[in-house]
Amino acid sequence: MTNPQPDQAARADRRSLPYPGDEAIAAARRRAHRAFAQLFTALGAGGHRLHYAVVDVDGRYRLASATVTVTTAPAWHLDADPDDFAAIEAAVTAALEGSCTVLATLVVQTDQEPDPVVCGWRIERGWLHGMKPAAVQAAVRPCGGGSAPVARAYPAPFLPDPSVTS
Repeated sequence: MTNPQPDQAARADRRSLPYPGDEAIAAARRRAHRAFAQLFTALGAGGHRLHYAVVDVDGRYRLASATVTVTTAPAWHLDADPDDFAAIEAAVTAALEGSCTVLATLVVQTDQEPDPVVCGWRIERGWLHGMKPAAVQAAVRPCGGGSAPVARAYPAPFLPDPSVTS
């Protein structure tokens, strides 16, 4: 599918969202790569479940998730379903670009004994900003009567914004 051109008429059967341009998308993709590199470095080795949620400018709510396993010895390696991870990567890239999102979050649950731990980030102003543990805890609270272990929320690791630090 080719990118829309400014002189193309909008199709009646498709909603019309702003097109930010190739340069803005490429810049957001570079920020997404940096964000994931920092994220997995901060989280370290182990099994992690990424949960992404967004409300777009049309008021539509979307979700994506992926399970990743990070190993650090003998070398760094990330193992994930390529389609699931590509969906998360594309969604985070779109949120970092920002022209079509109103609210976006990335929550990561890490398997630890005896119970999992969880932290999260708001995606706004082109970067990931740590959420307070109480907000994350409220977001991941299981429905009443569920038997799943309750994840303990902790402060999200700080991910330095490369546009500020470089």
